[in-house]
Amino acid sequence: MLANGLPHIFRSLGLIKESTVGIVLGNAVNIVLDWFFIVILHMGTAGAALATSIGFLCSSIYYICCLIQKEKTGNPSIALSPHQFKPEKQMVLDVVKIGIPGALITVMPSVSNIILNNYISLYGSNAVASYGIAYKIDLFPIMLSVGLSTGIAPLIGFCYGAGQKERLEKSMDTGTACGVVLGILFTSVFMLFAEPLASIFLHEKALVRQTAHFLRLLCFHAPLPGIINMTTSYFQALGKAANSLTITVLRNVVLFIPGLILLNYLWQLNGVILTRLVVEVILTVICLIMYAVSSPERNYKEQII
Repeated sequence: MLANGLPHIFRSLGLIKESTVGIVLGNAVNIVLDWFFIVILHMGTAGAALATSIGFLCSSIYYICCLIQKEKTGNPSIALSPHQFKPEKQMVLDVVKIGIPGALITVMPSVSNIILNNYISLYGSNAVASYGIAYKIDLFPIMLSVGLSTGIAPLIGFCYGAGQKERLEKSMDTGTACGVVLGILFTSVFMLFAEPLASIFLHEKALVRQTAHFLRLLCFHAPLPGIINMTTSYFQALGKAANSLTITVLRNVVLFIPGLILLNYLWQLNGVILTRLVVEVILTVICLIMYAVSSPERNYKEQII
């Protein structure tokens, strides 16, 4: 809880370096101890679990030390004394209002992937293995897009609160453009080097070809999260939890499940793999409409009212 929660607090205060160092520290410790416990001590999955726990512990200790240091330097935004923690009803409601959609945004992709894997399993274990590897490779542009949109959210929230309409729009335009360009670059790389990337994890030629084929089908959607994730973060930063939750539910339930059933019926395995692309295309259009309707000018008028 501390290792995952405190980085968001640091980012919201503009302490990007501290947030990044803690994340890198925990993951670096985890990776090194994975090798030590599994390869050297032969502890298997128990060793992996222990390495993960120690990684989180190191991150938490680092963040607590940073909190103590910042409080000593007189940062008024950080208070460790329980006497200064005075939760108010509206504050708790705001946290819950934003927190529940945030939690669902994290959980729902896992649910949709479980359903997707169940459909892929109908076509055999090789298909499941190939998709699993292709999906993990395809996560690189998706996670970078998530990081970009999450990192820019505090800036959007600040601009909105400060009434800086032009800066808010410029931040959104720049963040979205970077996400889309990044996705296009990854799509190009995956299309050209799908088989070499798949061969890093597999040696059987048939599986390598199948994984490369899946990766090429998946990667076409890589530019679209640059728009979808930025729009989601935009609504979260403005406190419009219902809008961000709507995007998440459409993405992982309302559009995804019927689309999966239909495309599986029409094109079997290829249709199942293409479901995410089709859903993302439709959702991109919806996000653009939602953003246009919820323009910064209208948001500022609502804020004043």
